[in-house]
Amino acid sequence: MAKQDKVTKDVAAGEAEAEGRPRGRLKRAVAAAAPKIARELGGPLAGAAVEALSRAIFGSEAADADVIAEAVENATPEQLIALKRADHEFQTALRQAAVEEQKVDAADRASARDRQAKMDDWTPSVLGALIIAGFFLTLGVMVARRLPEGAETEFSIMLGALATMTAAVVNYFFGSSAGSREKTRLLSEKGKE
Repeated sequence: MAKQDKVTKDVAAGEAEAEGRPRGRLKRAVAAAAPKIARELGGPLAGAAVEALSRAIFGSEAADADVIAEAVENATPEQLIALKRADHEFQTALRQAAVEEQKVDAADRASARDRQAKMDDWTPSVLGALIIAGFFLTLGVMVARRLPEGAETEFSIMLGALATMTAAVVNYFFGSSAGSREKTRLLSEKGKE
């Protein structure tokens, strides 16, 4: 039985390796002419990257990875220029998508803040204060008192959950500094182009 499992695993590994070969070959073939697209071939945007390569070389999105790799390996200077252009367009599209995502996030936060201001609702403020107070109360109990035996795990889980909620409350009321830094970086890159 164990020998059969090993054979099954070896066959599955061989199939997975065989499936990965065309993309690997394509990635190596494209790396010099279109490095951004080549990087994306191994990630979640692999399909979009293959479509961009296919459009650049064949003018359509229907080409197979092996066919594209073969064409890139034997590319004419005009096709290499088209690949460079496709790489630049792909990179620009990714940046535009990131900027749009930041705009959507900013609009979402602004909408939530506007809603709270217009409704004059104390519920978010009271909930936020209770969550923060609960976090510091739980932390204080864990530091100041000896916890009952076996309760450390439960208190740690409570503290972790409250810490996560506290971070969400702070980000809701004051914004995320990480998001602000990223937005500033994206805007400065856009200004340089």
